Amino acid sequence: MGSTAMNLKPSRTFRLALISSFLFIMSDVFLLINQYTNDGPVALGFLYFLTGIIMLDLFIILIVDLVNKNHHVIQARLISKHGHVIYVLRSNGKVNKIKIAVPEILVQLVPEQQVEITLSSLTHIPLHIVSINKPQVAPKLRSFDHIDWANHLINKALQVCNGSVEKPLRLLAHILAAEKVWLARINGEDAAAISIWPEYTLEQCEHVREHNKIGYQTFLSQLKEADFTKIISYQNSKGIAFNTTISDILTHVSLHGSYHRGQIAALLRQAGEAMVNTDYIAYVRQLEIE
Repeated sequence: MGSTAMNLKPSRTFRLALISSFLFIMSDVFLLINQYTNDGPVALGFLYFLTGIIMLDLFIILIVDLVNKNHHVIQARLISKHGHVIYVLRSNGKVNKIKIAVPEILVQLVPEQQVEITLSSLTHIPLHIVSINKPQVAPKLRSFDHIDWANHLINKALQVCNGSVEKPLRLLAHILAAEKVWLARINGEDAAAISIWPEYTLEQCEHVREHNKIGYQTFLSQLKEADFTKIISYQNSKGIAFNTTISDILTHVSLHGSYHRGQIAALLRQAGEAMVNTDYIAYVRQLEIE
């Protein structure tokens, strides 16, 4: 697959570092002058002098690094990212931690990408990054068939319960409503009016489940491999804006449902009701039998 070069706008980082170190030096000079003018402790004056020298050295290194064209290039595989930091695994087995200060580039970087990163020679500030390839994303059709199967299984279990199903029903309704919300978002629709904690009946849950099943099947059938890394812009239930890849959204939908179905299973077990196994492997084994 083709490579994509992305400018990490290092001038921002250099400018911020230069300004910060310069202000620190000026502050140290002021404190040092004030210290000796007022006959302050010699040890404290020496400390100000020492930190000033260190910051001056850093300032000089940044200047040299800025004009130096002997850059350092590494090729690695992106293994994870947290906040503004990516972790890459190099061919020598070492893991490098690199801060990416440009949000619009950060969202394009996903685990398993092969990347080539150019760093400044002295301070190792990232200058630009080349995405050598996009990761191969496995189709998620079967996992979403599992979601529908598991939700249906939970609904059937609640229908035959002897006691109150208020708490597990509330969780099932939340699972289905969240799936509906995310389906709307990935289709570019406004999901603000959809409650994520609705008070559904079991019959209403089945209706929403069927709606979600058809919606996700339709969406996934039209999805191309390159679309998995497409960015979806949306606002959460609190009105906060986010940008997330389709791949990450689909993964979240799957894991979110599994988490709450586990809670439902625990509630049924505590109430002495029949066990319900909605594990993915149970779904796969059933397919093998059929």
